[in-house]
Amino acid sequence: MSRSAPLGAPSEARHVLAISPFRRLWISLSLSSLGDWLSLLALMSLAAIFTADGSRMVQYLAVSGVVVIKLAPPILLSPLAGVVADRLDRRWTMVIGDILRGLLYVSIPLVGLAFPGFALEWLLIANLLAEIVALFWAPAKDATVPNLVPKKFLEQANQISLLTTYGTAPVAALLFAALASASNVLGALVPSMASPEADVALYLNGVTFFIAAIVIVGLPIPKHKSPAETGDTSDSGILRAVFTGWRYLGGTPLVRGLVLGLLGAFAAGGAVVGVSRIHVEHLGAGNAGFAVVFAAVFAGMALGMLAGPRVLKKFSRRRLFGLSLTVSGLALLLAGAVPDMVFTAVLTGVLGMGAGIAWVIGLTMLGHEVEDAYRGRVFAFVHGAARVVLVASTALAPLAAGLIGDYSFPVGALTYDLYGSGAVLMASGLLAAIVALVCYGQMNKGASDSGHGLLPELSAALRGVDLADEDEQQQERPSGVFIVVEGGEGSGKSTQVRELTVWLRDQGFEVLGTRQPGATKLGMRLRGLLLDRENSHITPRAEVLLYAADKADHIDQEILPALRRGAVVISDRYVDSMLAYQGVGRDLDPEEIREIADWSTRGVVPDLTVLLDVAPEDGLARLGRPADRIEAESLEFHKRVRQGFLSLARTDPDRYLVLDGGEPQDKVGREIRRRVRSLLPDPVPSSSEAVTGMIPVIRND
Repeated sequence: MSRSAPLGAPSEARHVLAISPFRRLWISLSLSSLGDWLSLLALMSLAAIFTADGSRMVQYLAVSGVVVIKLAPPILLSPLAGVVADRLDRRWTMVIGDILRGLLYVSIPLVGLAFPGFALEWLLIANLLAEIVALFWAPAKDATVPNLVPKKFLEQANQISLLTTYGTAPVAALLFAALASASNVLGALVPSMASPEADVALYLNGVTFFIAAIVIVGLPIPKHKSPAETGDTSDSGILRAVFTGWRYLGGTPLVRGLVLGLLGAFAAGGAVVGVSRIHVEHLGAGNAGFAVVFAAVFAGMALGMLAGPRVLKKFSRRRLFGLSLTVSGLALLLAGAVPDMVFTAVLTGVLGMGAGIAWVIGLTMLGHEVEDAYRGRVFAFVHGAARVVLVASTALAPLAAGLIGDYSFPVGALTYDLYGSGAVLMASGLLAAIVALVCYGQMNKGASDSGHGLLPELSAALRGVDLADEDEQQQERPSGVFIVVEGGEGSGKSTQVRELTVWLRDQGFEVLGTRQPGATKLGMRLRGLLLDRENSHITPRAEVLLYAADKADHIDQEILPALRRGAVVISDRYVDSMLAYQGVGRDLDPEEIREIADWSTRGVVPDLTVLLDVAPEDGLARLGRPADRIEAESLEFHKRVRQGFLSLARTDPDRYLVLDGGEPQDKVGREIRRRVRSLLPDPVPSSSEAVTGMIPVIRND
């Protein structure tokens, strides 16, 4: 007799975080990542404080030294660390690594209190040792994930790990800002804690690593064979990926432009990291201000990465990539030019958002453009080169700021202060904008142009309109009137379509009364497939495409020709039915369905949509025949459909007329006719009026 798997068993999980071992690893990763970012902020701030009495150049170099030490070991030592890590027990590598890092970070303020003259030196040494320890911790963590989750969840697990690694950055920044403010209060209460060396953030940082180690201790990680046992002696590193990956970039200007843009963004980011701590000090802000700027950058990046695939869907990805980089560069330039803390925080957020959008678009386009055989090596090159560029710009930016120096310029009765850090930010922003223009030119070499300028395409994208569709609609904008009657089952749509058709014909109009599905020969066959209860095997996605096929044939065969003749078209159902039934009722993505529907109907939108709203139980009770496949769905399904219709009507009230389908038919018909009158053209051409001298009159009934 079989039994179900226990809660958290990998084979039974629906989400990777439901797997207990991976969830514990994720908690440990979250704490360790939080500690990493918190340590970076605390060490950069301490370096600035320790060198406050020295020259500005010394202060810049001390801060950049912290960042370079943080980033350089993975570049130089990752091959050696990876080889050694594969020969160690992974669980104990992570446990001991977290404990050692916690001890090293806690020791920094303690050594600063005990030996003030050795404070800066020990800060740099402890930072270097902690990063070397992290070199062994990271591959152990990465190698553990495939042993804790099924293969089908591996991609999801890696995405969550990546999101956690970078998503904790703004959290750490906000926490650091709060701790910096709390330290002032703590120093007033406990004088021994008033010294800047006693940074509360580093004590908390150590605690996060200790808790992470405790979480990992009991983690069931299976033993693994070392490379010596398997015969695998290969190794890889960031520098090797950079040197060997360059030749796989390919000869296309598009790929070269993408890579140039991505590396330019990292160079600008490195400049921000290198000088931001000293720059906020110039602006009258200390640790808390630095944390706010840091949080703004990473929160903007996170928002940009999330919004990248969704923002301006109708806009060219190539143009959006270049535009995002350009906006980031201009934001950085203004942040350096305007010495205001609030303005700087806002602009760095804009910088981060533009960089995040460019990063996700750039990697996506690289994935499409690079051949599958070389894709891994190209991505390895991009990630490796990005880290090298980041370290180089982080190291050089403070040096440049120190060499430039600080100046004051009289501007009338005011004085403009130009700091070396601000000049570096301005130069970096200008360079980023130039790189964006160059890479945009590279990416568009030989590309087919739509013929539209940047601003018209951007304006259309902001309105959610495809310029090609808009041009086509303008070229052949029909002169007729398009009216659609929508509603749930038994709402009386067919009756109202029939009565409205008769009334309009009595007024002298050419009228086409039609329906979906089933108005064409192809449509009748599709209607039979869709509504036959024997076809219960039709999947929701297939159902969408069958309805779309009916609409595509219907729009070309019936609706558009009639509208171009100037006729009034009245349709029993149209696009909104697909959005309500298949989107909301079948729980599919309404935006995806809308895109399919817009394409299949050539973007033709009704002039008026009449929604006959009726409770599903009342509507279904009106049916005087056996229910078809859609009518036979559950009551809950029909309730979701009703809510879908009402939601659509709320989003576009000018186009909708919502009526109570439970009212008498005559009353509903009068309300429809009252609204339709405002849409009707003259039933008699103006040339005929000139001959007869008569004005057509539309009767009330």
